[in-house]
Amino acid sequence: MSRETRSEKLRGLMEGLGVGAVLLRRPANFAWYTNGADNRVDRSSPLGVASVLVTTDAAYVVADNIEAARMRDEEGVGLEVAMYPWHQDPEATIRELAGNVVLGADHPFRGARDVSDAVAPLRHVLDADAIELYRRAGAETAAAMAEAAGKVTPGMSEVEAAAELLCSCRRRGLAGDVVLVAADERIASYRHPIPKGNPIERRVMLVVCAEMGGLYVSLTHFVQLEEPDQEHVRRQAACAEILRRMREEATRPGRTLADAFTDCRSFYAEAGFPYEWRSHHQGGMAGYATREVVATNRTRQEIKPGMAFAWNPSLPGAKAEETFVLTEDGPEVICR
Repeated sequence: MSRETRSEKLRGLMEGLGVGAVLLRRPANFAWYTNGADNRVDRSSPLGVASVLVTTDAAYVVADNIEAARMRDEEGVGLEVAMYPWHQDPEATIRELAGNVVLGADHPFRGARDVSDAVAPLRHVLDADAIELYRRAGAETAAAMAEAAGKVTPGMSEVEAAAELLCSCRRRGLAGDVVLVAADERIASYRHPIPKGNPIERRVMLVVCAEMGGLYVSLTHFVQLEEPDQEHVRRQAACAEILRRMREEATRPGRTLADAFTDCRSFYAEAGFPYEWRSHHQGGMAGYATREVVATNRTRQEIKPGMAFAWNPSLPGAKAEETFVLTEDGPEVICR
């Protein structure tokens, strides 16, 4: 999908909403519209340092004089960059470019209509360019995980293992926005184990949600330093089977995420763990967020070709997670 096509989709939405221009500042929407450009500096902020402004006949990147040159020279936005002084409010520049129209925005902006919920679905079905970038992100994430896993040694702390994983990601142009590490008994204690100083003795679980070009790849990997006991093997095999069935059986075009979630509960029961789905969310649609939409029994989001998914079934001490794109020919795993 070219930027022209994205503009057509956005302008069709604008017409339906009755707005004459739309301002996109949230990183997910900025990356979607620009095909992978990054408008973030402080990743703890929900908003980027530059915006895309789309009118009925033009599109601009709006940035202050601190960020304008970088947006133009390094982020490859491919749009005219409208610059304003860093010490001034950008509203005057935005209003001048947009004209005397009703403005929509994906973030709080004076006098603008909130269009964030309406814009988000535009990025859910990935185009060919985004899928190609996603494949590269998936391959680099798998390589980063393999490199970090290969450096795990007995006595290493969870924090040190997390540092190896983060460094492996950064070396490959990935941002590790979520990194979880748990060693030994701690694996069974928490579904979201933030790395601590615990030493690794028998096994460690490494989890990453890595981002490239605005697209997120989720992956979980276990490193076994000793022969695992039979109960761990049984639980890990059950997670892998649930994951396979979610990919091959539950995630099909025309169904909903609620349908897939209902299947997921059945898969847990058939694996011998009928209630463990209650202990953690099971994942859902991925893409320009680690989870664009988390599946529940109330999620009526339709499953369509071109969407990405990351399911993450887990049991105490075990978990399986991968990322795939649902193509016209079926699921294509981009990282496992």
